[in-house]
Amino acid sequence: MTEVGDDDAAMLRAAFDGLDTAVIVVTPDEGVLFCNELGREWLGADPETMGPALFGYEGFHGFHEDGSPWPFAERQQWVDVLAGQVIDGQLMELRLDGSSRWLLVSARPLTRPGESTPYAGLGTVRDVTRQRAGRAALAESEGHFRLLAENAGDLIARHTIDGICTYASPAARDLLGREPDSLLGDWTAASTVHPDDVAVVVAAQERLTSQAEPYALRYRLQHADGRWLWVETVGRPVTGPNGAITEIQSATRDITARLEQEQRLARLALADSLTGLPNRAAMTQYLEDQLATEQPVALLFLDLDRFKVVNDSLGHSAGDELLRTVASRLAGTCRDGDLVTRLGGDEFVVVAPGLDEALALALADRIQRVLAVPVEVAGHELVISASVGIVVSDPNNGKPEAEALLRDADVSMYQAKARGRARAVVFTEAAGAHAIARLSLEGELRVALESEQLVVHYQPQVELVSGRIVGIEALVRWQHPERGLLAPDAFLETAEESGLIVALGRQVLAIAVEQLARWRKLPGCADLELAVNVSAAELMTPTRLELTLQLLRDADLPTSALTIEVLESVLFDAEGAVQAALHAYADAGICLALDDFGTGFSSLLHLSQMPIGALKVDRAFVAGLGTAPQDEAIVRALRSLTDDLDLGCIAEGVEDDTQRAWLIAQGVRLAQGYLLHRPLPADQLDALLRAGHGHSGG
Repeated sequence: MTEVGDDDAAMLRAAFDGLDTAVIVVTPDEGVLFCNELGREWLGADPETMGPALFGYEGFHGFHEDGSPWPFAERQQWVDVLAGQVIDGQLMELRLDGSSRWLLVSARPLTRPGESTPYAGLGTVRDVTRQRAGRAALAESEGHFRLLAENAGDLIARHTIDGICTYASPAARDLLGREPDSLLGDWTAASTVHPDDVAVVVAAQERLTSQAEPYALRYRLQHADGRWLWVETVGRPVTGPNGAITEIQSATRDITARLEQEQRLARLALADSLTGLPNRAAMTQYLEDQLATEQPVALLFLDLDRFKVVNDSLGHSAGDELLRTVASRLAGTCRDGDLVTRLGGDEFVVVAPGLDEALALALADRIQRVLAVPVEVAGHELVISASVGIVVSDPNNGKPEAEALLRDADVSMYQAKARGRARAVVFTEAAGAHAIARLSLEGELRVALESEQLVVHYQPQVELVSGRIVGIEALVRWQHPERGLLAPDAFLETAEESGLIVALGRQVLAIAVEQLARWRKLPGCADLELAVNVSAAELMTPTRLELTLQLLRDADLPTSALTIEVLESVLFDAEGAVQAALHAYADAGICLALDDFGTGFSSLLHLSQMPIGALKVDRAFVAGLGTAPQDEAIVRALRSLTDDLDLGCIAEGVEDDTQRAWLIAQGVRLAQGYLLHRPLPADQLDALLRAGHGHSGG
C-alpha cells in the first residue's frame, strides 16, 4: 500500500472541503475518522475530535419524511453499513440548533485494497432543501390548479406541445356533454373542432409552441349531441426551468349565446324595428356597394301622401299598422336584387341596381298601383299613395356619393308633392340647382329675420258702396339688400318648408298690432280692424295664442280688432292640434276668416264644424265677374252660403269697375283689390287714413 504523505493528505482534505456534499467516514469502534468542512458545518461540531462520543450525540437529530427518527448518529446504523447495508439517496430532515435542513443521504461500506472486510462506512450527504421546497411549491400549485380548474365554469385543459390533451376539467360535461377522461390522449382538433376551423386552431398552437405567443381564438366545437357551439379559447405556454415550453394550458368557454346576441344587435343596427326592413345605415352600405359596380343604380325616394292625417285621426297604432302594410307591399313589388328600406316616419327608399330612368319610372308606377289597393286599418278602409323622387346614377360620369344621390332623390320627391302628390318625378340638374338656391335663400331669410329686413305693407279692405276703409290686411315684404323689395311669393314657401314661418309670422304680427294701435287713434279709425295670415305651423305652436293675446293687451286693443286668415287647405288637412287651436282663437274673441275659399278641397262639413266668421272669395272667381257666367254662378252661390251660415263675405282681387258693380249688385259689402287700393307701406297708408279715407270712400 502506498503511504500518503502529509502534503498529499492536506491536498486531499482541501479537495474534499471544496465539495458541495458533506463527506464522513465512520467506524463503529473509533467514531469519525474523517469529516470534510461542510459536514462539520452541518453537525455544528468537529466530529473527528469526538471519537466514539459521536454515537448518541444529542445535538444532532435526524428524521425520515414521515417524521420518524433516523438513527444516523447511532452506532448500530454504522454496524449495519459495515455488514453490507447500503443507503442509497434517502431523504433525512436534519434538525440542529432550532433549524431544519433536508438532506439526501447515501452510505456504503469501505474496504482497504486487498481486504474483503469493510473497515469503515462512507457517508455522503447533499443539501436538497431548496429542491424539496420547489417540489412542494409545485405540488401546491398543482393542487391550486386542480381546485380552480375543477370548480371553474370554463373548460380548463392541458396539452402537450404536440396538442395531445393530458388534462380536462369537469366543465367538459357542461360545455361538450363529454366526460373529461374521454378527451385525454386526443389531439385537440381531432374529433371536436369544426373542419373549417381546424387550420386556425393548428396555426395558433404552432405559433404558441414556436414563438411562445399566447392566443385567443373563436371557433366551433361539437357537442356530444351533434350541435356545433361557438367557443372562445385562451391558450398560454407553460415553461420549465430552462425556459423551454413544456405544455399548453387553455381555458375554453361557450360564447354561442353571446354571438347570437351580438348578431341580433347587429341586425337591429341595420334594421327598422317597426317594419323589419333594412334601415338607413343598411341602405347607405348597400348603395355604396352598388355604386362601385359599372351599372346604373336607381334610387326611389317615397313619402306617403297625407300620412299625418291617418296618424292624427286614427292614432299612432293605426299609423304603424299602415307603415307595416306599405313595407310588405313594397317588398313584394320590387325585384330580388332591389333593397327596400325605411328611413323613418313615412319615408321609404328603394335601391334598384341596373335600372335606367324609364325602368325606374315603370317600377314607381307598379308601386303606386300596388299601394292604391284599399287597405283596412283600425276599421277604416284607406287608399294609400306616395310621392316618389327618382334619381339614376350614371356609371360613365364617375362614382357619386350615396348621400348626394339620396339628397337628389329627396329633392325630386318634394317636386312630386308640389305637383299634386301620387306621382313620380325624375331628378334633373335644374331641380338640384333650385334646391341649392332654396337652401341659400333659407340662410338669407334667417339673416333677414335677425336684421329686421322684413317690412309690412297693408292692403285696405273697403266698403264697396261707401269706399270707406274698414280694415287692413298685413302683408309681409322682404327688403333684400341686393335684390330689392321681394313679394311673399319669393320666400314664403321656403319659410314654411324650413320652419322659419313661425318666427316670420310672429315678427309680422308684432309690427302690425303696434301699427294698428297707432292708427286706431286717428279720427274715424277707432274701429279699424287688422287681418293677418296664419299658417298651420303657426297655429300648432303652443305659445302662439298667448303671444297674440299679450300683444293685443300691450297695445290696448280688443281681441275683436284682430282677424286671422287661414287657407282653405288648412281645414282639409286639419289635424287635431289645428282644430283645437282654431277653436281656442275663436273662444278668445279673435275672428277667423277662410282665405281663397273655393280653390281648395274643404267640405261644407268642415266649414260647419269650424268657428269660421268670414269667407274670402278668391280672386280667380272675381276676375270673371261680368264676363264669365260660371264664375258669376260660383260667387252667387258663395254669397248665398255666407248669408245662410251668417258669415261675413270679402271679395279679393277687385281690379275693375265691372267687378265692383257686380259685387255691389249681389250685396257683397267688403272687398279689396288694386282697383280700390294696392298694398301700401305704413307711411303711405298713414297719410291715406289721415286724409279721411277711414271715414268715407275715395
